[in-house]
Amino acid sequence: MQGLSDRTVILAMVLTLFLVFGLIFTTRAPDRSGPAHLLWRDQAPAEPSAPESSGTLRI
Repeated sequence: MQGLSDRTVILAMVLTLFLVFGLIFTTRAPDRSGPAHLLWRDQAPAEPSAPESSGTLRI
């Protein structure tokens, strides 16, 4: 039985890679202008430099 030539095998591998990358990039979501997927927490309020004299207990 005659095997496939090296050129045929390499061509088949390159075409397979193009097919795989083509499927990956065509099935991605094209709309990137929507809201971000990560929801960031708000910044914590800044600590006052001196303790407040309002009579409240801060824990």
